[in-house]
Amino acid sequence: MINIFEKYSKQWSRAVRDYARAVWNDEDDDDARAAFDSRARLFSKRYRHALEAHYAAKGMRVYRGTLDGKVKEWLTVQYALRDTMKETVKDRQNEIVQKEIARLQKEKSYTAQEALNKIYEARKGENVYKVFSFGDHYKDRAEQIGDENAYNLGTELNEGIIKEFSDRYIWSTQRDKRVRKTHRKLQGKCFLFDDPPTEILKSGKTHTGNPGTAWGCRCWAEIPAKPVKPLRGYEVKE
Repeated sequence: MINIFEKYSKQWSRAVRDYARAVWNDEDDDDARAAFDSRARLFSKRYRHALEAHYAAKGMRVYRGTLDGKVKEWLTVQYALRDTMKETVKDRQNEIVQKEIARLQKEKSYTAQEALNKIYEARKGENVYKVFSFGDHYKDRAEQIGDENAYNLGTELNEGIIKEFSDRYIWSTQRDKRVRKTHRKLQGKCFLFDDPPTEILKSGKTHTGNPGTAWGCRCWAEIPAKPVKPLRGYEVKE
């Protein structure tokens, strides 16, 4: 299962990154939107087929209509992401300019001429923000957004498939350094979809939910390989 997530999540990360770069550089909006929409449909189709094949190999065949709604919901969210990307990018670009101005005010060695050269380096008629490299200022964030949205689709599709065959699941993590401490403690444990665990943070905040529902969570549900008793009302502290 990890292989499926890792293989396909990168495809959508690149798609979001490419669209964000087009917005950043003020490229043709119609072309960029069309490319984004096309890649969204293709990605969701490939991801879905990969998960269906994974479970078909286990003898678990899912009625295709089961996942149609989940794919449509995900596409709706991606189109909304596309439409808000301009404002998100604009906010980031404005933030960069403000930092340049603040730097001018604080650093004596950073002259007004250097600041002006940086901000107004663009050619006449060109988007001034293009002088601030997309790669330096927004590439990583765009890829992170794409990565998170890819995992959201995988989580929804995976959960939809498992629920066709079981009311419970095994909590599985990516088993890497990015996994939060509370979720490491949930690794391998069994829960009911209707009675997910609650994580309690040091700040006092709590979150109750199945894998992939917490912000930035890349965990997923795995169908039990054998009968297992689920934990009920389970809590895990940070």
